[in-house]
Amino acid sequence: MDQPTQREHVEASMQYLIDHLVERVPDLTGALVSSADGFVLASRLADGIDASSVAAMSAATLGLATKLVQLTGSAAAEMSVQRSTDGQVIVFAIPPAAALTVLALAGADLGRLQVVGREVASGLERLFRGIT
Repeated sequence: MDQPTQREHVEASMQYLIDHLVERVPDLTGALVSSADGFVLASRLADGIDASSVAAMSAATLGLATKLVQLTGSAAAEMSVQRSTDGQVIVFAIPPAAALTVLALAGADLGRLQVVGREVASGLERLFRGIT
């Protein structure tokens, strides 16, 4: 039996992390990992949500958030939060060049989403750094 390639290992690990996130966090409805330039790397989204569009919007969101926070210094944005009466979207930066986007119901605990999202983003960062 062939050993999985490094790429296959990384893809499977990304998918495992976002599947685990969606299954374990209450009121979380989807998650996506994208490159900083807006391409889908892994996703678990509800039917009818276009992963490519979410990836592109996530990249744009982090880019704009970075421009805003750089008004206070030179550091890049670590995350961006959008909330409405219907739901929440949080985009976490994954240095050096990726993002984790989580979608949740409006009633989801934002503090918990931030803590868990940062943990998963950190795990993804370690995974990516291991392949560079």
